[in-house]
Amino acid sequence: MSATSQATSPEIVTSSNPQLRKLNAEVVTTMTTSFLKRLGHKSGLKPKRVSLEGDVYTVEVETKKFTAIVQVSAETREIKEYDVQPKAEEGFLASFSPKTLLIVLGISAIVNLGLYFGFQALGL
Repeated sequence: MSATSQATSPEIVTSSNPQLRKLNAEVVTTMTTSFLKRLGHKSGLKPKRVSLEGDVYTVEVETKKFTAIVQVSAETREIKEYDVQPKAEEGFLASFSPKTLLIVLGISAIVNLGLYFGFQALGL
């Protein structure tokens, strides 16, 4: 006697439209930073602000050299508009880092003391 067993496999039902995660500020920020990286702006992307107005998310991203504003549709999940602008120049002293300023002040203090004691030794 031979017994035949047939294993039945459960049918897998797949949808042709996979469920997308609901669009929120985190997802939009990730989309925006990856979009800017694909454009070539790869270093130091710092998301500053995300806002939702109607069905459009507006994301503001900054780096040392530019500010980007990207608008993403909440319904279609596509980037509707983007604008990359260089940052406005700041004052002269703002371009120096605090570390550089401390080094310059230290060197000038050492030179000043050296000249003071040098002139004291010469009797001037």
